[in-house]
Amino acid sequence: MSSRIELSGSEWTVTGWNRNQWKLGMSMELGFSINPMLPAIKAVVPGAVQRDLIAAGWLPDPNEGLRSMELEWVNNRDWVYERRFEVPDGWMQDRCELVFEGLDYRGLIYLNGEEITAFEGMFLPVTVDVATKLRVGSGNENILQLVFLPSPEVDGQIGYSNEISKVKSRFNYGWDWCPRIVPVGIWKDVSLQTHSALKLNDYYPKAVPAEDGDGGKVLYRLEAEIWRPGSYKLAYEVVDAAGDIVHSEKKIYELRRGGIHRIEHEMSIAAVRRWWPNGYGDHPLYQARVTVYDAEGRLCAADVKTVAFRTLQFVQNEDSPADALPYTLLVNGVRVFLNGVNWVPISPFFGGVTSEQYAHYLGRFKAMNVNVVRVWGGAITEKEDFYAYCDSHGLLVWQEFLQSSSGLNNCPPDNAAFLKELASVSRAAVIEKRSHPSLMAWCGGNELMWENFSPVDERHGNIAMLKKLVEELDPGRQFFPSSASGPRFGATEEEFGKGLHHDVHGPWLYLGEENHYRFFNHNDSLVQTETGTPGASRAERIRVLADRMSPWPPTKENAYWLHRGAWWIQWEQLSDMFGPWDKERDELEQYCQASRYLQLESLRYMAEATRRREPKSSGFMIWMGNEPFANNANTSMLEYDGMPKPVYYAMKKVFGGLHVSAQYDRLSYRTGESLGCEIFLHADRADQELVPFAVDVHLVQADGAVLQSQRFLAEGGRLNGTIGKLDWQVVDVPGSVLILRLAVCDEHNQQVATNEYLFTANAVCPLEPVRRLPEAAVRVRQGALPEQLVLANISETAAVGVFLIQRDASQLIHLDRNYLMLLPGEQLTVTSMEGPVTPEQFYVEGMNL
Repeated sequence: MSSRIELSGSEWTVTGWNRNQWKLGMSMELGFSINPMLPAIKAVVPGAVQRDLIAAGWLPDPNEGLRSMELEWVNNRDWVYERRFEVPDGWMQDRCELVFEGLDYRGLIYLNGEEITAFEGMFLPVTVDVATKLRVGSGNENILQLVFLPSPEVDGQIGYSNEISKVKSRFNYGWDWCPRIVPVGIWKDVSLQTHSALKLNDYYPKAVPAEDGDGGKVLYRLEAEIWRPGSYKLAYEVVDAAGDIVHSEKKIYELRRGGIHRIEHEMSIAAVRRWWPNGYGDHPLYQARVTVYDAEGRLCAADVKTVAFRTLQFVQNEDSPADALPYTLLVNGVRVFLNGVNWVPISPFFGGVTSEQYAHYLGRFKAMNVNVVRVWGGAITEKEDFYAYCDSHGLLVWQEFLQSSSGLNNCPPDNAAFLKELASVSRAAVIEKRSHPSLMAWCGGNELMWENFSPVDERHGNIAMLKKLVEELDPGRQFFPSSASGPRFGATEEEFGKGLHHDVHGPWLYLGEENHYRFFNHNDSLVQTETGTPGASRAERIRVLADRMSPWPPTKENAYWLHRGAWWIQWEQLSDMFGPWDKERDELEQYCQASRYLQLESLRYMAEATRRREPKSSGFMIWMGNEPFANNANTSMLEYDGMPKPVYYAMKKVFGGLHVSAQYDRLSYRTGESLGCEIFLHADRADQELVPFAVDVHLVQADGAVLQSQRFLAEGGRLNGTIGKLDWQVVDVPGSVLILRLAVCDEHNQQVATNEYLFTANAVCPLEPVRRLPEAAVRVRQGALPEQLVLANISETAAVGVFLIQRDASQLIHLDRNYLMLLPGEQLTVTSMEGPVTPEQFYVEGMNL
């Protein structure tokens, strides 16, 4: 039967050489050798040379100060990986292959001193038949060596897409959210595999629920290479999560030697459970197994893949232009609003990312009520651990092919050599990922545009090739030519109402007092697949990582801030919104608080306004969910170490199944003006529409005095629309800060959803009164249950933006809520969704703490 010896792990070394010197070092003919540039050090596979150098103390942490620049030489040297292994007697069968699943980027492979192949690329596996080259038996050591040569140059964020000549992860060459860090090395698993009689080259089970009733079927498709002709029995099984065989069948095939044999089998199942995305139901998974036996009953090969029973269909949005692509997702016939985040690699050294790290970061998004993750096209096709988590936790995946815009030219390449490589890489990606239940759609790439900056479509040969490939290998799966797509890349106020805004990107900034709200109150895009706002990392982290640099002031003259988020320096905007800052007086903590609040206010309103237009709008995807580098400021919701920013908890509410929001025109008002807000109630599930809800609206000032209170009733069927309106004539209030509180109560008068907004009265700068609030004091104590904490405001003014921050970011603690507005004397309970917590695990910060 097929068997494998795993060669991944920590039993490797890596040695550094100046260019070509390793050839002398490995030469037997010359009779002498030279010393390397760097001696052999321990290496971990999969990973990257840089990770091993950091672990050995040869390189600094690239997240400190400007020290990522000290890593830039690494991919311009030659590196030799080495591993020694033995092959037991009797282990080898008809075929024996070394399989390298991912090598980044080019070089040579040696086995026992003999060159066995060259390689170039990073997204195609390298397989070498080594049956005649191995030393077999105890004590007969095999020496495997991989030589990595200098990496090619590829355009980073700014360049010319039409001139891209290699399919390579581009963000590593410098993007606004990651400095230049170009990994080199073995970034996926390595194994020695042997096969008897035949080899399964491809295995694709597809699960389909019955149109009516509880049944389903699995379509098995296999491609096998046969070395021994004869009669073979294939056993097909479907196994549930408990390990019970739901259904099994066996079939005999006569297979001749040579060529690729394609085998198909369909198996019906009487009862299956349907898979639903996060927030809509459970995510039951099944294992589809196939086992191959020869005529004597000997096991020859086996494979297993995860499947689920669900239907995915995209239809046109309600009232969309006739020429618009379908952007509304139906899962099992139910419309699902796309609560999305854009995903980039967790680390620039993506080869070393573990399954635990995937669970940590993706787990944050699951807890945030995300149901779609867009895997951005300028990096990698994500690894199997990523997809396995998404499968089992209801996170749908929008997977882009490996192309992106470049600023100076955004049109995808169309030269024959590149298209050949892109086709091979994309074909391999589709074959590898198509059976995953979480895979929702394929996309041609990120922000690919014609010369006039309108998104490309299938008229471009590159995109036509990818669409044809998906239709061939993954028929029925949605394919989008690019993200964005449609007539316009981004929306403009001048073109609202003209049907030109389909899938749009942007904006990525708070548009300013009045402009921001006017834009999103009138926005008519069908879906927003990339929209964001920058927010600073926590000040404590910025100080810790400063190294020899100065954290203050956060201006374009400060190299520390230019290196770690040059696009997202907010000095001028935060001065306009919160009042001027003093370059000579370090106010980093308050500056970061202001930045983080503006990110929350901006992105929340973007998403709420989009959701209020549902079903004419069908989704909102945040740019960006995570970041691979410790930026001082960025559009991510998670900091590099996985710690949520305040905006995370606001978006957790926006993406909730039941949500209440306010529509307004601006943040700051003058005496005598009307502060008017329409109150909107939204429910995802039809069963919620049968519940009579009430919405309590309270407008309060910073000392806790109530300025206006109202209650609006929503009887069954009145959800997903305006439920009432607040209209308050502005007067002078102490402190000039107004807090609008919204609370949804069920039939038992229990709060089931809340929201809070800040407004100001008679302010010079819209949010300056928030910055000038008197200092508040908040105490944290253990709650009635081990998983509860109680936060109490013991001061005489509101505590704004009370934020619990974990002291240890490696701990995965999901809180049901955070970033709170506590009135004087008020206390609120926060619950951990991960079990017991203590006050000592957190520290507290806030706008006026």
